[in-house]
Amino acid sequence: MKLFNTYIFLIILSTCSTEELRASDNLSVNTKGGVYIHKIKKSDLNSNILLNNQQLLTIEYKNNFFLLYGIPYNSPLGKNDLKIRINNDISHLKFNVQDRNFDTQYINVSSKYINPGIDSQKRISLERKNLIEAKDIWYNRSPDLKFIIPANGIITGKFGTKRFYNGKEGNFHNGLDVAAERGSPIISPSRGKVILTGNYYYNGKFIILDHGKGLKSIFIHLDEILVKKGEIISKGDLIGKIGNTGKSSGPHLHWSLMLNKTYIDPEYFLENRIIDYFSLKLE
Repeated sequence: MKLFNTYIFLIILSTCSTEELRASDNLSVNTKGGVYIHKIKKSDLNSNILLNNQQLLTIEYKNNFFLLYGIPYNSPLGKNDLKIRINNDISHLKFNVQDRNFDTQYINVSSKYINPGIDSQKRISLERKNLIEAKDIWYNRSPDLKFIIPANGIITGKFGTKRFYNGKEGNFHNGLDVAAERGSPIISPSRGKVILTGNYYYNGKFIILDHGKGLKSIFIHLDEILVKKGEIISKGDLIGKIGNTGKSSGPHLHWSLMLNKTYIDPEYFLENRIIDYFSLKLE
């Protein structure tokens, strides 16, 4: 327990075990960082459905067909209108983004992550370019949406939290944090293809796993990377070990999930939650 004290005392969120994730089951899916699910025709399943020239995820579920759109964190509340193109036809998808409360955290990190030097800025710029290129990759395989938790431990950070680093406001928290001892195993939450690994300034040691059709997982602050770029991974495979590398204040896994290059809440994909929303669409 002593290993976690520095990290856990910095967290003002109430913590819970991985078994307690169901406490957030009442969250609506149409929220900032949520997912808009739209029923489509079978003939559109394999079409190029584009939003601003960016392809969107389509999937089949129980002989029905759906489009999934990751709702950006900065989306306006209330009515939203997406102008999409299906082949040569234009359609408007209209839906409401519902309000959701997010917490606030205050975290202390090394000052080099708040004010990086010139050499570090050059490194950061190059690494950011590599990350953008990886996020642009389209892996044309339908993802398995029945995700499992990639690590066991204490949930110490949730999606959407407003964060202050050394008293200075930073970006919103774009993933789920699981604190555990250094060297604890990280498994793949779903099948996918490794599209990038590395040891970057902010991320530390990291893995980007492409689950297919624009749905990607990012695992950062690792102690060890146990997979290679291009490797095909099955659900439950060991991919790395929890660490404290990069911009981190203690040993933990930060897991981000992206859809249409937008950060979304990973918890929506745990405990079959997103599958339950499909079922609601069929009622």
